[in-house]
Amino acid sequence: MRRTLLAVLLAAAPLAGGSALAEDASDAASQRTETLDGLVRIVGAQAGIVLYCRKLYTVDDAISDGLSRTARRALEAATGRHQAEAAIAIEGQRVAEEIATVGAERWCADQRDILNTDGVRVFLD
Repeated sequence: MRRTLLAVLLAAAPLAGGSALAEDASDAASQRTETLDGLVRIVGAQAGIVLYCRKLYTVDDAISDGLSRTARRALEAATGRHQAEAAIAIEGQRVAEEIATVGAERWCADQRDILNTDGVRVFLD
């Protein structure tokens, strides 16, 4: 579990200013935005998994909660608490709309496939 959380943190950590030496400012800003979007999506996906997928699959609450808390902390550190909360609220709405459109069964199956492919064992079955 620690390896998984560390991998998520490293992949989603805010970019340090030193990397801007090798990239132009536009690329650095684009990568930072992508990283922040990824953090928001992690929190949104875990909320969707807890709310909808638990009815269909066995969910490892410790892994799911750990991913969500880790991503949320990193997002808050990068953007501030209020901006992070606003982004998470918007993502929560987007996830709910996506689930309503495709159905919980399909959305959860997709999340399970994605996470299993990435080696994150949120789903136990």
